[in-house]
Amino acid sequence: AVGFVTGRAGNFLRSIEEEWSTLMFFCEVDGSRGRGREHEKLAIFGDVRGRRGSELKVLSAVETKVPGYLEKIRHEVLDRDKGKDETGTWGTDSMTFKDDELSYALGKQGGTRKKLERSSQAVVQYVGNLALFSGTKSERRRA
Repeated sequence: AVGFVTGRAGNFLRSIEEEWSTLMFFCEVDGSRGRGREHEKLAIFGDVRGRRGSELKVLSAVETKVPGYLEKIRHEVLDRDKGKDETGTWGTDSMTFKDDELSYALGKQGGTRKKLERSSQAVVQYVGNLALFSGTKSERRRA
């Protein structure tokens, strides 16, 4: 899934960096190389909102390529950066969709998701059938 996430000449990662004002790259943490590894670490630098938006967009792409991946790391993802903003209320809420609900929630070319994100000011991303809402408590409530 690393090649898929990186994209041709790194274009997919660069577009996410541009969207969320972050810097991202894959890094070796255990010295092992090659295709035999189960996963690779992605380093994401930026503010808490940018890191979260980038992470969830990458997770959405990985889940498309490797269905069920999020379930393995769900609790780690949901709890990451909890309370680590100026308000101390930063967190992530989730909601599971049925298949027919997901296409409605996405909208044409993701338009409904983007409108939700803009109006609530929360980070809104769909990973498989799971909707993830990250932000301050009031932003998540609006989403």
